[in-house]
Amino acid sequence: MKKDYKKLYKKKLTQYIEFYKTLDAKNLKPASGMLRDYQLKTFEFAKTILKLINDLNLSYFPIGGTLIGAIRHNGFVPWDDDFDIGMMRCDYDKLLEFLRKNYVEIPSFKISFSKKNRTYVWMEFLKKYPNRIIFSKTPHHTQLIYGVDINNCVNIDIFPHDTYIESYSKEDYEKYISYIKQKKHEIDNWEKVLEFFDNERKTNPYFDLNGEKIYYGLDNIDNYILKFKGFFNKDMIFPLKKIRFEDSEITIQNNAFEFAQRQYKNFMEMPGDILISPHIEARNMQFENRPLLLGILIFLLKNKKYKNYILREILIEELDRRFLKKEKNKYKTQYEKLCIKLEFLKSIKA
Repeated sequence: MKKDYKKLYKKKLTQYIEFYKTLDAKNLKPASGMLRDYQLKTFEFAKTILKLINDLNLSYFPIGGTLIGAIRHNGFVPWDDDFDIGMMRCDYDKLLEFLRKNYVEIPSFKISFSKKNRTYVWMEFLKKYPNRIIFSKTPHHTQLIYGVDINNCVNIDIFPHDTYIESYSKEDYEKYISYIKQKKHEIDNWEKVLEFFDNERKTNPYFDLNGEKIYYGLDNIDNYILKFKGFFNKDMIFPLKKIRFEDSEITIQNNAFEFAQRQYKNFMEMPGDILISPHIEARNMQFENRPLLLGILIFLLKNKKYKNYILREILIEELDRRFLKKEKNKYKTQYEKLCIKLEFLKSIKA
């Protein structure tokens, strides 16, 4: 008998919502299984990098999900899969200088927004330099990567923070970042975007190396995905403190709670919904979808009898086929994912 996945999905969704309401974000168990293994593997790599930062006498502080995890769980948020830290610009630049002298850098000119080829380039470098520290300076952060292929590599992300002049107002910021977003979207290649950002920091009077106002750097994705809720003061971040994270200690902001609230107001509560291992999922999907489309493009480019309009029609047909197939199985896919999420939530309820 054929299953009615639409009906099954709606029933499971009701169960999921009711169970979700019983969870207390402050009282959850760690993840288990493959996700937990990946978290701990990531943290082992992070400890190597944090020791390097400490040995260089530089400062760092956790941000995003890592900050929430440190405050709320003394470790990873149960469903998260990455490790994020922030650094002030002077320390960030010193670290980059050291990395360039001692480790393998992925040249930024190799990657473009339109090509969406970051994962593909990662794979290329992981194959060429297995189990070596690789790093990539992107328009949104610096990523340090370690492993042998895209399916099992670990990475930590470092996000630069800048200091600004005292008179820099909310209105100034919103007008300026709107201009930056527009210019950024006009530039495709990562190297050119980074050159644009560097020139802005050198020439725009808003930036002040000795300023007291702290906010995300232009090459920090939080500038583009988080709503502005005010600048950070130096005494909110410094002097840094220590906090337990998993089986070790990391440094954390002087007023970490206020810093986290500035990013996520209700971070001590359960979010509206969860994504289990969101970064790995996105990475694998991006890499998984590339070969077929690349194969189509290569085939067409090798066969000159196909004109551009044919290329366009075949690509549209292929994309339509994929989306129609996904639409046909929509409720089956949603039901199966919801089953996995519900079992996961049951496994972390204390």
